[in-house]
Amino acid sequence: MTDERIIAYLLEELPEYDLEQFEEECRVQDEWPTEQINLVEGDLIDAYLRDELRPERRQRFEQNYLTPERLERVIMAAALLRCVDERNATSKAASVVSSPERTWVERFRTFWNSLSWGLRATTAVAFAALIAGALWLSYPNPSPRTFASLTLTISNSNRAEGAQAGDVKLTPDVHALKISLLLPQPPPPAARYRVELENDKGETKPVEVAEKDAQSLLIIIPAAQLARGQYALNLFTLQTDGTEQRINGSYFFIVD
Repeated sequence: MTDERIIAYLLEELPEYDLEQFEEECRVQDEWPTEQINLVEGDLIDAYLRDELRPERRQRFEQNYLTPERLERVIMAAALLRCVDERNATSKAASVVSSPERTWVERFRTFWNSLSWGLRATTAVAFAALIAGALWLSYPNPSPRTFASLTLTISNSNRAEGAQAGDVKLTPDVHALKISLLLPQPPPPAARYRVELENDKGETKPVEVAEKDAQSLLIIIPAAQLARGQYALNLFTLQTDGTEQRINGSYFFIVD
């Protein structure tokens, strides 16, 4: 689980056998190595934004990694990086006339600028957690987030044919709907999956896959996005070469 291998995984450079081996190594661990992958992913984004990637890797980053779901993270990273670079420039200019006795702000700025992207992200999360903890102690605790849950199997029928559908009632206290999509057996070979939500008017929108294993996918849909009515979830496989294929059938559910 080296940084270079994680980058090759993120950029879809791994051959099919190596990809399966990589994901199997992740699955046999006590938990999916999300933290390690996120740190490497942050460094990869930082290298892209600073134009430090080789031309062929920059091309693969834009073609394979930069999906609509990941674009928001890259935009946020670019904004943070621009802010840090501007602070660096200001700090260098001010250092010429700075007094021998540095303030705590200057000491913190020096510390921050010495960190890598990954450590900056970790530090930012830690500060955010401290602030959130302080606010949590200062104010009455809000109601805990609640979820409704469904487990769905794929159906080759359609709404007109009366396909078997899951039924869920979203009460005002429910924040989101968790849906476990059981994959067809045996699961179709795929590097990644994409899920699309379709309402009874035929309107579609992408849904991010929160978790996946060999048997199922977990998606989370905010309750505010689900009006009463019938819905279908369409599943697509994404291959390492960038091709996409729709899996026959849909997952149906009804919101009361």
